[in-house]
Amino acid sequence: MEAGRKKEVECNVQFYQCLNSKKRIKIFQGGTRSGKTYAICQYLIHLLLSLQDPKVITIARKTLPAVRASVYRDFMLILEQLGLLYEGSVNKSQFVFEFKNHKVEFISVDEPQKIRGRKRDILFVNEANELNYEDFRQLIMRTSGEVILDFNPSDPVHWIYDELMDREDCEVFYSTYRDNCFLEKEIIDEIERLKDKDEQYWRVYGMGERATFAEGMIYSNWSFIDYKEFPETENIFIGLDWGYTNDPTAIVEIRKVSDRFYIKELCYKKGMTNQDIANFIKSQNYGEIMVYCDSAEPKSITELRTQGILATPSIKGQGSIQSGISFIKQFDIFVSNCSKNLKTEYQFYIWEVLKDGTKTNKPRDKYDHLMDALRYGIYTRYSNKGDFFVV
Repeated sequence: MEAGRKKEVECNVQFYQCLNSKKRIKIFQGGTRSGKTYAICQYLIHLLLSLQDPKVITIARKTLPAVRASVYRDFMLILEQLGLLYEGSVNKSQFVFEFKNHKVEFISVDEPQKIRGRKRDILFVNEANELNYEDFRQLIMRTSGEVILDFNPSDPVHWIYDELMDREDCEVFYSTYRDNCFLEKEIIDEIERLKDKDEQYWRVYGMGERATFAEGMIYSNWSFIDYKEFPETENIFIGLDWGYTNDPTAIVEIRKVSDRFYIKELCYKKGMTNQDIANFIKSQNYGEIMVYCDSAEPKSITELRTQGILATPSIKGQGSIQSGISFIKQFDIFVSNCSKNLKTEYQFYIWEVLKDGTKTNKPRDKYDHLMDALRYGIYTRYSNKGDFFVV
């Protein structure tokens, strides 16, 4: 890639794949840190420099905070490195960059009005597996030129596989962390440690292979829908699993309507103090909602209560895990599409198998933080199996 005054720039392989592909739709499937998003940003900047006719380029992701923290940051960093940032015009409030006669807009698709009515020449959908098919269809119908998607293949079933990959105007490219020429050795070593920890996780996030449903999955047939499709109800409560140094604090919102539970991941973060947790719950306007917490930390529950949080201990003890799982299996479960870590846990939450191959009725002690949080909430609140709940 050449920029500005013939400055040579090193690029990952995905840049050249974009450059050489003649297909309208280009899909980049890759594992973690494969460099696909960065390379695609480089390619789009190359187009700004080389195309004469004015173009509108839309870069989209599911939510605005995700746009701001990822692809927008990468794009602006590349512009700055190339000395182009101040040759164009940046509207930070609207997330728009104008360069010569071209316009690059960064949008989220979490509200329908943001994608309907907008037209563009080129579309790049970052982390496309976060979108539902209707989101994408609205975008592509308003795009006259090439369409680029990138994603981590963490979903065994997805519209990207079903609706796009077999189209005659589509080309699919695969990459791993090994294709990222910018990756530090420390990051490479960290990724390769996954090999010995979890084979399936390594295949998806290390090697960029399409996820499959794990053998021995504890839950099945959960549905993933947009949060805006959650029904309105006053029956909303919270499940919380403590974490700090090694494990994340996991918090979920739970709604019950009839025989259905609707679950949204709220928090999945390490290093949170009890004060941090209380502040977070209040900031999300859940301050007057019952919070069912892991009962293993009564002191933490008391601290949350002193901060005005309606914290209560979960039912926990001999057989409570198996009983809670069995109870949850009686209901239809709907999870918000934005619950990224919960999706991962759903796929990898399996029954433990001993080294000699003996299968157990105990969950493996991995990918279980959000699963524990939702079980604390549902099983504790409805353990008597009626519509009355524990407070």
